Amino acid sequence: MEKRLIIFIALTFIVLLLYNQLFPPPKPKTAKPKQTKQQTTKPQKGVSNTQQKPAVKVKPFPAVPAKTAPTEAKNIIKVHVETPLYHAVFTSLGGRLVSWKLKKYRDVMGPKGKPIELIRATSPDLPLKGTFFRPQAPISDDVVMRVSRQAISLHRGDPPADLVFTGIKNGVHLTKRYRFYPDKYEADVDWALENTTDQKLVGDAILSLINKPSLIKEKSKYGHHDFSADILKGSSVFRKKLKKLKKPLTVEGEIKWVSLNEKFFVTLISPESSVFNEVALKAKSGALDADLKATAVVMDPGKSQQFKFKMYNGPKLLTNLKHFGKNADKVIDYGWFGIIARPLMQFLNLTNRYTHNYGIDIIILTILIKIIFWPLTHKSYKSMSDMQKVQPLMQKLREKYKDDKERLNQEMMRLYKQHKVNPLGGCLPMLLQIPVFFALYKALLISVELRHAPFFWWIQDLSAKDPYYITPIIMGATMLIQQKMTPSTGDPKMAKMMLIMPIVFTFMFLNFPSGLVIYWLVNNVLSIGQQMYTNRKLAHGR
Repeated sequence: MEKRLIIFIALTFIVLLLYNQLFPPPKPKTAKPKQTKQQTTKPQKGVSNTQQKPAVKVKPFPAVPAKTAPTEAKNIIKVHVETPLYHAVFTSLGGRLVSWKLKKYRDVMGPKGKPIELIRATSPDLPLKGTFFRPQAPISDDVVMRVSRQAISLHRGDPPADLVFTGIKNGVHLTKRYRFYPDKYEADVDWALENTTDQKLVGDAILSLINKPSLIKEKSKYGHHDFSADILKGSSVFRKKLKKLKKPLTVEGEIKWVSLNEKFFVTLISPESSVFNEVALKAKSGALDADLKATAVVMDPGKSQQFKFKMYNGPKLLTNLKHFGKNADKVIDYGWFGIIARPLMQFLNLTNRYTHNYGIDIIILTILIKIIFWPLTHKSYKSMSDMQKVQPLMQKLREKYKDDKERLNQEMMRLYKQHKVNPLGGCLPMLLQIPVFFALYKALLISVELRHAPFFWWIQDLSAKDPYYITPIIMGATMLIQQKMTPSTGDPKMAKMMLIMPIVFTFMFLNFPSGLVIYWLVNNVLSIGQQMYTNRKLAHGR
């Protein structure tokens, strides 16, 4: 029974890894098909000047031209923002962000690697940041704005710097203020609308977050992550992949943040107030369009509205996202065992402050986990040894009661009780370790900290497979040694089946990220040492 349970666990583990569907999140029920809303003056909590009667006459504004006038196009300038972490480009057309390159992250390793362009405008009709105020006819920000400065260059230790765009469109004065920091991937965004007309304006304030999947092609097939829109609604995260977004949909509720998310990098925007209560998602020319809305906003003549946001454009570093606040670290999907995976990753980041080598950190963590589970593993080995001792007696019972299954089970239970043997004692401690392994598997698989992180010698990227397959082969050899050292139940068929497992695991681990292989290899070596120690103690009757 014990061996069958071990085989079942091993086969289940293989199936889970082969299909890369370890922890699929439950399908959210917060999404619904997008519906056209009627423009009303429904008061919106948290917005000033909203105590109005339901029916308000709003004078329609002329439609916005589809393209910028040629004379305006000549006046469009680009503003470059340079910090030690990124290079960003803004355009005076609407004060929009059109490029954000990460200086410390390259698309490929080596001298040919180029900085990752996390945000990029692929056409003039694809603004990557935009705000719109919609009365009966939309007022967009497609106007050439005045800019406070034409370049910003920040160095370590410098104070924050502001970039301000101002313009006017159809009687609405637009102000966009960005604040940049030299040591953060974050930026503060302050957008203000002022009604300079003699008409009351009622509509939706909309911030559009639009981007396409990056051009990065990660080699590991086990590390694939589809481009998705992630939304924190209340305390739960709603995720929608671009390839599965067949029609527009809307998510309503208390929106904490919205992000465009891929495996290692994220663009995230978080409103500072609760007036933003809706996100409309749609696929647009191969891009994801997430419109963050504050509905039923009212501006009286001469009045203004101010909307503040925090923006993060960068790697999905756990420490950075926790510092950002708003539970932004939830954008990293660790799966069902995230409650275990996060502390494990935090431990790796802690030790890395001293080692500066994530390969060494993985080894330290593996040793720590082995120490924690030492008593359980010792108990497992002892139980398997005890089971081996009673195998001859069990075989006699099988032959004696081969035609009476019920009596056989009764006699076997009596035998276990007489010799104080627990048939599940060898497996239960192992079962307790499975959540830890899966959590660490997920943490190492999707952590940007390991991307292009070198170990030693030929392993220069812990997130990629071993280029020479040395560590997977050694790992397979250690599994075979373990298998030979494991007490046999006396069933030759099961023994042969268990010998196949190291071969299966070796081929499976050939394409695994080398960081995961190192963990498994070190764990096997430690397990061999512990089993040798346990066997020696048992041989001396201790």
